[in-house]
Amino acid sequence: MESKKIKYAFSLFVFTIICLSFIGCADEGNSNLIDLQLSLTSKAKTNTSRDICPSNDELTVFKFIVNGIGPNDKTFNLETIEQTTLLTDLVKGKWDISVTGYNKNDEAIVEGSGTYYLFNSQSKVNISLDYINGEGQINIDLYWNVDQVDSSKVGVITTYYKLENNNFSEYEIADTITYENGHAIVSTPLPSGSYIIASKLFSGTTELAGFAEQLRVLANHTTLGSNTFIIGDTTLDYGITFTCNTHLPIQGVITSTPTTIIENQEMTLTFSPTTLPDGYTEDQINYQWYYEGAPIEGENTNTLTILPVKGEHRYDLFSYIDGISGTLGSTKIIITCN
Repeated sequence: MESKKIKYAFSLFVFTIICLSFIGCADEGNSNLIDLQLSLTSKAKTNTSRDICPSNDELTVFKFIVNGIGPNDKTFNLETIEQTTLLTDLVKGKWDISVTGYNKNDEAIVEGSGTYYLFNSQSKVNISLDYINGEGQINIDLYWNVDQVDSSKVGVITTYYKLENNNFSEYEIADTITYENGHAIVSTPLPSGSYIIASKLFSGTTELAGFAEQLRVLANHTTLGSNTFIIGDTTLDYGITFTCNTHLPIQGVITSTPTTIIENQEMTLTFSPTTLPDGYTEDQINYQWYYEGAPIEGENTNTLTILPVKGEHRYDLFSYIDGISGTLGSTKIIITCN
């Protein structure tokens, strides 16, 4: 089943290493030594309340292990928890640098590496840390109202979308779903990374409800979560309810025009960001709207125009910038008439 990735969503966690002490080059002439500014960008700690994901501690980088191999087999190895450090007196030339980030449980969660030719007296290198290679497991509980579903005909279909190269694309995998009364358990192995999981509830061939959530998967880890299908109902009056759970890296508000809802009269939902990750602008946000757990084709801006119909319906909005996944929130609309 990437929700959302996989609430995603998503918060930006930036670790910048500006200085690292390196020894063992005393026999080199000063003209051959350089200082290196090393910047690390991590996609760890992207937890939001609308994510199905490991805990904050499991998603947060607690320490870095940095390794380098340079000219004449010069090497360095550093363990650091500091956001800023200084690498000084490195020999000029070609360096292979690798970085692994660990959480408080000493589990490797993100990594990055590259080959760099360092010749300037003050060189700069940027290394992006992605989720570490490997496979994790998901176990997700799904619930529904047993009074609204024929248990002999109930069925759940899940679809997964994986975040790769700044795009969510469908990831095909056969998951295992076991059913109990008003309850289904979805389990499957998935490569580590960020996903959106979209799930639909059926009675025979009739679709009853759906949702979309972001999903985080870590190597050698089981991600647990749950969600409840909301099946449309009726009330006595017209009404509209917005639930906008906005978290880092993108925050904002969702408004509607008109503010008073009328059945079968068009209304527009508009998201307005109030905060963005440092260095990004509003026009760099990528959007995708979901209706009842399915992506709405072509709806990839901050606005969505809908034609309200009777019943309770769920709309979800997800965003990402340069592979940083974050949820913008969900909108639940209840339309009824006498």
